[in-house]
Amino acid sequence: MSQDHRSKVAAERREKMRRRLVEAAVMVFAAKPQGDVVIEDVVARAEVSRGTFYKYFDSLDELLVTVKMAIGHEVLEHLAARGPVSTDPAEALAYDIKSFILTVRRYRTIGRFSASLGLGPGELIIDMVPDYMTWGVSKGRFCDTPCWLFGTVLKAGVISVMLRIMSGEGEAEDSNEAVALILRSLGIPPEEAQRLSATPGQELEAPPGTLIARVDEIRRSQGEVAH
Repeated sequence: MSQDHRSKVAAERREKMRRRLVEAAVMVFAAKPQGDVVIEDVVARAEVSRGTFYKYFDSLDELLVTVKMAIGHEVLEHLAARGPVSTDPAEALAYDIKSFILTVRRYRTIGRFSASLGLGPGELIIDMVPDYMTWGVSKGRFCDTPCWLFGTVLKAGVISVMLRIMSGEGEAEDSNEAVALILRSLGIPPEEAQRLSATPGQELEAPPGTLIARVDEIRRSQGEVAH
């Protein structure tokens, strides 16, 4: 066996273990409040030793950041790969918000994790704010709102709907109301915002092998039901 081959095999093993810890963290954080989670919960879920954990992460916070960034990257990658669904930035934004919420409803373990932790450093759909603002303002559709302020409104609206879905209290109209409010905050007239809020989204399909798909596969294989 050549040195290059041994190095490749070792790297693959390290990546496999790192991914195992990341997947375990998602399952644990989705099931327990963030403040109640300890390293022992993660290593027990991953079925590894505490020593193994420290070979990959210095702390639980470092692992948490890694997980949130990974989820954010995957969701944004799926949204970006599809491309704009409309030449109107307001309609396209409504569609993307709806698509994100529908995807959360499908992959509830990821949804619980994201909602309870505020979506994460990648901020998931929040990362799309600058492009949407530039597009919407240039088209005369959005008022020139600071990105940080619009991002706050968008994040609050989406997380509120996600939390209601996860709690079982959500209604079908919740996402419509959130979208209408978000559009109104950008200067879209109330009646038009209400009409655009009915724009249907599309549930995203997580490709096999992605973190989202793997966690859902683990949940299903173990007979866990997301509430």
